[in-house]
Amino acid sequence: MPRKLYWVVPALTICVLFARPVRAQEGQQQGAAAKPDSPEVLAHIDKAKKIAGTYWATAEHFLCEAPRANPATDPGPVKLFDNLWAVPGQYSVGNAVTYVLPTSAGIMLIDSGHAKDVESVLLPGLKTLGLDPGNIKVVIAAHGHEDHYGGSAYLQEHYGAHIYMAAADWDFIKLPRPPAPGGNAAPPAPLPKRDMVAFEGVPITLGDESVTPVFIPGHTPGSLGLIFPVKDGGKMHVVGMVGGGFIAQGAASQVSEFIDSLEHFELWTKMMKVDVEIQNHPVFDGFADKLTALRARKPGEPHPFVVGEANYTKFLDLMTECARATMYRQKE
Repeated sequence: MPRKLYWVVPALTICVLFARPVRAQEGQQQGAAAKPDSPEVLAHIDKAKKIAGTYWATAEHFLCEAPRANPATDPGPVKLFDNLWAVPGQYSVGNAVTYVLPTSAGIMLIDSGHAKDVESVLLPGLKTLGLDPGNIKVVIAAHGHEDHYGGSAYLQEHYGAHIYMAAADWDFIKLPRPPAPGGNAAPPAPLPKRDMVAFEGVPITLGDESVTPVFIPGHTPGSLGLIFPVKDGGKMHVVGMVGGGFIAQGAASQVSEFIDSLEHFELWTKMMKVDVEIQNHPVFDGFADKLTALRARKPGEPHPFVVGEANYTKFLDLMTECARATMYRQKE
């Protein structure tokens, strides 16, 4: 079994939402010339391209070269597997998808979305799926950014839902955030009351469903990778989610920590035979195309979200190579 890791990180350095591991930085958007990538950076990008092939080419381009993605059109609530549904909303790099696991003892959510979207997106979405929000019993926050835990205070107050987060991110969400440019920041979302603590390798169980958390710090101090079984007719599959967002931005040491986390998570995914890839920010993994294929799927056809164990490993490997490219950019 993969060794359990206990992480202590300088949380005040990890307040950035997502990385920009990209040749064209913000300065270039304003007309400044981008610094050319070094041979070492290019070598990691080339390795990522070879790992990605055509299957993960979009992911490689986004993570290694050009992390730009406009908010997607809300595809509406959707059933992905017999026991996994999604309320995507207008998902983007700043808006997380909420995943829904109906169980024999109530509803388990992975991420709750922004606080501002609970009554306009999440609750109507659950009702569209025929689910009663009053049955929400558990919310797992994949990491401590507001688009992942923001709605949890409402769900805690109105429905008595238990909120799970890694201990490090229970502390992290209490830290003051940098002021927004221009000084016109919206008031901070209400924080949930400190509740349940997620521990690596200890399944979070509700009724007949369980989700196994794995510590993957880097994006935030308490980011979680999540692994859980899903059903497609009579077939069982295993989902893996890198719940720690995108490649960490900051000091090279922070990106190095993110790389260690990806390698650690990969050990768990191999051990648990993960063959389904989903993300809580699915802007780079073909989510929209997979939804289209799922809606058009005929009996007996392959499930578009089942990528296979080998392809899932390639997905993590290319993320790791892109993170290495980012780390060397940070050092230059």
